Amino acid sequence: MKLRATVRRGVRLGVTIGAWPAGIVGTLCLVAAFVFLTGGHDGTAGKLTIAGACAVLGSMAVGVTLGTATGLALALAPRGLLTRPPLRGLLAALTAGLPVAALSVAALTGDGYTLASYPPSIHFLTWSATLTIALVAAARSGDIAGCGAGCGADL
Repeated sequence: MKLRATVRRGVRLGVTIGAWPAGIVGTLCLVAAFVFLTGGHDGTAGKLTIAGACAVLGSMAVGVTLGTATGLALALAPRGLLTRPPLRGLLAALTAGLPVAALSVAALTGDGYTLASYPPSIHFLTWSATLTIALVAAARSGDIAGCGAGCGADL
């Protein structure tokens, strides 16, 4: 198994993970900026455009970083773990999901706020996004690790 090929497949997953939120947030910011621009609020439109660009770049950077980390973890995992799909999926899910969960908690608990300061809708969005990223990484762990139908045979 080639380290570089596995990491490359992980990066491809990371681009996919980062592209979805980047596309959604970028589109929403551009539409809102256009609405404010047509309403004569040039300053707000400019700020929304900058915020959207930062969100897109940040989302892509986090996605590529998560994909790289997942590919690297699967490339360095022992063969016995890779031949067991539940364990391989758990490794990929933890590698991709734990940093997102930690980043979410860090972002929500700054400036004297606690997690209890936020309404349930914020918690639902935050934790469902984290769970989705972890589940996608787990589901794609076989592809990233280069395991086909018989993973033990082609390693």
